[in-house]
Amino acid sequence: MSGPEVLRFAANLYRVPLEEGYFLVDAGLSWEARRLLALLKTPPRLLFLTHHHLDHSGGARALWERFGLPVLAHPREWPYLTGERPRPPLPIPLLGKALANLGPPIPKEALVPVEEGEEVHGWRVVALPGHTLGQVGLYREKVLLAGDALRGGDLPPRFINEDHELARRTVRKILDLGAEWVYLGHGGPLDRARVEALALRLGV
Repeated sequence: MSGPEVLRFAANLYRVPLEEGYFLVDAGLSWEARRLLALLKTPPRLLFLTHHHLDHSGGARALWERFGLPVLAHPREWPYLTGERPRPPLPIPLLGKALANLGPPIPKEALVPVEEGEEVHGWRVVALPGHTLGQVGLYREKVLLAGDALRGGDLPPRFINEDHELARRTVRKILDLGAEWVYLGHGGPLDRARVEALALRLGV
């Protein structure tokens, strides 16, 4: 299996090769969309969103408008993606609420629900809740594309996790999957030993 190609934006995006073409995991910030579109010489088959945060989903509307592709996301993330519910404010005085919600909403007709256990071109959807309640990743052949389930060799900071206890338990779930490599939304991939060390430190 060919591994995913990282596209380095505010968050790591992944171009996942298929026998014919590729699909994208995450879409960057809305103001990065022009640069992302310039990189994509051929249309992706689909866009898979790990979670609703703007650095992962902000470019989704531009991709949908350009290519008409399906945007796959867990239903718990939909209200934030469509703008029906505001995203939680960022920890920035005065501007936090506005900055968290700068991205253009995604029309509901663009969205396709994905749930744990479903398959996306041979990758299994895995629920990775905690950072957001509907965060999902993709798993195949001991490789996990994990969104923001981990941040470097740690959890994301408590103040940006919707449920920090769930985020802790997700570390154990990643190990129980059998993942040997974990590709993250921020930073380089982690090997299993580093995830095991984190689980030990967290007591999970």
